[in-house]
Amino acid sequence: MVFQEVELFPKLTKEVVKDITGFQLCSYLVALEGWRRGLELKWYRDETNRCKLDRMNGTTHGRFFSLSNGDKTHYFFRSRGDKVANKTVKICQDKEKTKSYLQQSHVPIPLGATLETNEDIINYANKIGYPVIIKPLSGSMGKGVYTNISNKEELVDILKELRSAYSYRKYLVEKHYDGKEYRVYVVGDKVIGATNRIPANIIGDGVNTVEKLINIKNKERKLNPYLAPKPIKADYEVTYMLERVGYTLDSIPETDEQVFLREKSNLSSGGDPIEATDELSEEVKQIAVNALQALPSIPHAGVDIIVDPQDGRKGVVLEANATAEIGFHLFPLEGKARDVSGAIIDYYFPETIEAKKSNFYFDYPSLLEPLKNFSVDEIKVGPTPLHDMFVKKYTATGSLNRVGYLTYIKRQALKRNIFGYVKKLDKNKVEIYLVGKEQEVLNTFKEVVKRGSKKSSVEQVEEEDLAYSNEPAKMEFQLIK
Repeated sequence: MVFQEVELFPKLTKEVVKDITGFQLCSYLVALEGWRRGLELKWYRDETNRCKLDRMNGTTHGRFFSLSNGDKTHYFFRSRGDKVANKTVKICQDKEKTKSYLQQSHVPIPLGATLETNEDIINYANKIGYPVIIKPLSGSMGKGVYTNISNKEELVDILKELRSAYSYRKYLVEKHYDGKEYRVYVVGDKVIGATNRIPANIIGDGVNTVEKLINIKNKERKLNPYLAPKPIKADYEVTYMLERVGYTLDSIPETDEQVFLREKSNLSSGGDPIEATDELSEEVKQIAVNALQALPSIPHAGVDIIVDPQDGRKGVVLEANATAEIGFHLFPLEGKARDVSGAIIDYYFPETIEAKKSNFYFDYPSLLEPLKNFSVDEIKVGPTPLHDMFVKKYTATGSLNRVGYLTYIKRQALKRNIFGYVKKLDKNKVEIYLVGKEQEVLNTFKEVVKRGSKKSSVEQVEEEDLAYSNEPAKMEFQLIK
C-alpha cells in the first residue's frame, strides 16, 4: 500500500491531515479548502438557528461548519452543503423512494422489491432468479448488505444472521448484476471523481495464515488517512466467504493468491478504493449526472453504479448518498487524487475559483477540543495569510536549559502573530524559526531572543534570513523540546 500525496497545496501531505480520520476528514477537507481561499470559517458544536441541516444521528462537533465571503454564508455538514435539500437527504436514506424517483426519470436501476418477511424474501428471490442482493431498506455504511447470494440455502442462512444481528424490518431484494462497482461523485453537471471499490481481500504469500494476512493489511491501511479507521474485521461474513472457497482463518493461501473476504465493496468494512475516473465511459458518467438530476435539489452527492462488463457504456444505479464520504477520492489506494473538496467550494463560492490559495493549514484536532468539552458553541478560525510571508531563523546560545526560555519565546511570538517554532538543540542552544507577514516584526524579535526569560542568560544570537517556502505550514507556533 502506497500513501498518495495530493497535489493541492501544491502538496496535501500526511502532516496536514495527521490524526484526522473518518467523517471528520470530509469536514476538514471542505472547510480547509474554503478557508485557504480567504473565506471566513466557523465551526459549531451543533446546528445553528440560522441553518438546519439534516445531520442524521451521532455527534456533530467537528462536522458542522460555515464558510462566508462577507456577502453570503453557506453551512455544511461533513461534505454536504446547504444547497442539498433536507427532504432529499431523507429520500436518499430510503432506498425504495430513491429507486422510485430514478425510475420515473428513466435512470437505469436494478430489478428489485422491498419485502419484510423471510417467506416473501425467499419467494421473490426464487422468482427473479439467483444470484441476488439483500440490503436493509434504511441502512448505511454497508451494514447488513449481502451480495451475489447464489441459492436459496445461502439466502436462508444469511436471513438468520441478519435477524439476529440487526433490528431492520424491511429489506430490499435485488437482482445481482455482474460488473465493477463505482462510487461516482457529481458536482453540478460534472463527474469530479470515480472510485472502483474492491471488496475486502488479502493476497497470499504462502507463509502467513488468512488471519495474519488480515492483521498485516490492517496495519498498512492505518497509513492512509481515509482507511485508517476502517479495518477488516473477521466477522460472520468473512468466515462465510472463506467457507465458500474451503478456507478458514487458519488457512495459508498460496503466493499471489487473492482471497476475497466480502462480497460487498463497502470501504468502511475493509474494501479498497482504486481511482478510476478516466476509465469510465462518458455514457456512464452521464448516468450518474442524470441520477442526481432525477432527485429534487441535490446538486452534489455520491452515486453508486455497477457498470456492465460486456458494454462499458451501460450501468445500473444502486443508490445515491447525499452525505457521501470524499476522503477516498483525495486519498485513494491507487491512482491520481481527485479534488472533490475543491469542486464543492467552486460550486458554492464560484467567485473564489481564481483566488489566491494559502499554503497554511490550521490545527483541527486542537481547535475542536472546546466544542467537545461543551465549553463553547462555536469557534471562528483566524484568517488565513493570503500573501507571501517573511522567514527568519535565530540561534541562541547560553544558559537556556530549564529556565522557561522556550515558553517565553513562544508566548512572545504568539503576541506578535508570528508562526513557526522554538526548538531545543542541546541544553545550551535553541533554534527559533519565525514566519510572519512583516519583515520588521521579525527583525525586532531579535531583541526578544537576546533578552530571554528572567532566569535565562543569552550569550550569543546568530540570525539568518530564509526564503519563504510554498510547502504546507501549520498556522501555529510550536514548542519542540
